[in-house]
Amino acid sequence: MNHDQKAYCGIDVSKHHLDAWVNGKPKRFSNTVKGVEALMAHAENVHFVFESTGGYERMAAWMLMAANKPASIVNPALVRHYAISVGERAKTDRIDSRIITEFASHVHPEPAKKPSKRQRMLCAYVDRRQQLTEMHTAEVNRLDTAGDPVFRRLVQKHLRWIERELKALETKITETIREDVHMNEASKRIQKIKGLGKICAATLLAHLPEIGTLTRQEVAALAGLAPYCRDSGTTSFRRHIQGGRKRLRGCLYMGAVCAIQHNPVMKEFYHRLVEENHRPAKVALTAVMRKLLIAANSSVKNPDFGLVA
Repeated sequence: MNHDQKAYCGIDVSKHHLDAWVNGKPKRFSNTVKGVEALMAHAENVHFVFESTGGYERMAAWMLMAANKPASIVNPALVRHYAISVGERAKTDRIDSRIITEFASHVHPEPAKKPSKRQRMLCAYVDRRQQLTEMHTAEVNRLDTAGDPVFRRLVQKHLRWIERELKALETKITETIREDVHMNEASKRIQKIKGLGKICAATLLAHLPEIGTLTRQEVAALAGLAPYCRDSGTTSFRRHIQGGRKRLRGCLYMGAVCAIQHNPVMKEFYHRLVEENHRPAKVALTAVMRKLLIAANSSVKNPDFGLVA
């Protein structure tokens, strides 16, 4: 089947509903196992297309992939820009499902592959660890301003629980990676780069399963660390990064902060950008993040890669 003959079904996802554009008409299904089964019964021989919506699309997309149905998850920003380009300013669930369908018919997204069970578990563990880390930070901040002894004890009790859960999760993350030969080897190679520890390696493996198969340009763009030019006529504006996978940038930021202190190569690179080239500290730190990511990708791709010190 060529692109011109392929039928698409755009699906706008929310926590409770799947709004699909089926046979030229909007139809709503529940975002549950039964809802996805009903969707498959109503929309046969189509390519399903979802927007990435913070994880709410995963269950439906993975069920379709498991049933050997072609399904793609696309960048919502691209869909929104397409809507604006065709003059569609209104935004409802029904309109969004139609726009996603039209966008797919023009772009022809490639079908995605369902991640392995171990990959899905690693992603869930890493995401949960991030949630608990944010909760821990919030509770520590509350403890700093807690004057009442009873309130302090309550916060301290919750902090102890979070710390136990974090320790258990980190054990599960380690075990999940160790049980997979490819992940285990990739994790070891990534951790040889000073600044990228086991949690950063786990985050890269969870949220960038393509690592080791991409070019340096592709991996930087996926993480949202590729600077895009903004030139017009004789005027050249400052380059900016945009888009990409937010979780990757969060872990690489902490890795870069560590690297400019303990990695001689990255430390020299950072100070050269700031002191000799007069780049703002944030710009230089972003450049270090990009360099670390490219080094991690190269180390997984090529066993003989000259690892950054």
